[in-house]
Amino acid sequence: MPDLLLTFHCAIRDVEAVVEALRSIAQAPIHIREEAVRGRDFSDARTAEQVTGNLRRSAIELIVADATLDEVVRAVTDSRHEQPVRWRALSVVHRGRIA
Repeated sequence: MPDLLLTFHCAIRDVEAVVEALRSIAQAPIHIREEAVRGRDFSDARTAEQVTGNLRRSAIELIVADATLDEVVRAVTDSRHEQPVRWRALSVVHRGRIA
């Protein structure tokens, strides 16, 4: 069962709601970072969401087992976020700890 690096991109004001949902379902460490998107965000964004300048948002990352992906995404879907949340999952090929 491979692991996945799961990233959620959300509005800064939705970070706590998304993290709370993730903590309720996953035991993995949760990494949060602020990021900026320059230019247009995404072509499928509603007019109010389209950005021509600079969009500030947060990326929330954690590693989960492939089998739990649907459950984790469902928890975020059901959270009390106000703005759309985008997500992506990438296979973790290798990982480790260097001391």
